[in-house]
Amino acid sequence: MVALSVLALLGAQAASDWSELLYLIPYTFLGNSLAPLPYDGAVVFLGGRYALWLIVLVAILATLVIEAWNMELLGRLLAREGTRAFRSHHITQTSLRWYRKAPFWSLVATCVVPIIPHYPMRFLAVLAGYPLWKYQVSVILGRGARYVGLAGVGVAVEIPWHWIVLVSLVALGFGFRGARRMNRDQGGITSQPAIAEEV
Repeated sequence: MVALSVLALLGAQAASDWSELLYLIPYTFLGNSLAPLPYDGAVVFLGGRYALWLIVLVAILATLVIEAWNMELLGRLLAREGTRAFRSHHITQTSLRWYRKAPFWSLVATCVVPIIPHYPMRFLAVLAGYPLWKYQVSVILGRGARYVGLAGVGVAVEIPWHWIVLVSLVALGFGFRGARRMNRDQGGITSQPAIAEEV
């Protein structure tokens, strides 16, 4: 992943006509990691500058790389003894039961819809032992549809970059606010004792 980022950055310096598209690769890594950045605006921005299919292809391939890394990292973290309380908590167990009713389409839906956070689904997929290849197929379908829609907006409407940045920052602010409220309402579930069977 680091090597791909370096190659993309070097390529962007060497080929100015492709620089913005090549910058999308490391930005995709950051925007789809466990420490997300406002990412959707970048895809909209590129929509008016490159062929839609090319934007979607680059974004999907980069997303598959970072999602494989996400799953590997989460698998290691959630296997540690220190996460036992989180894995055993009733909220986690209830979420897992609901997730197992339609795992594939749940993943696709959270990949497509911007207002539904996808990162909790990564945790559930790991805890449920969901196969990586199925997870990646859901990413291709879900993120692919999302990227087509976002880049399509950029193709259809020429939006000034400063408006895209402003909207992205506002959306990020709402996301942080919602996450803080959720953590406050749950009262820190990882600190509570295990009350259900360990996954």
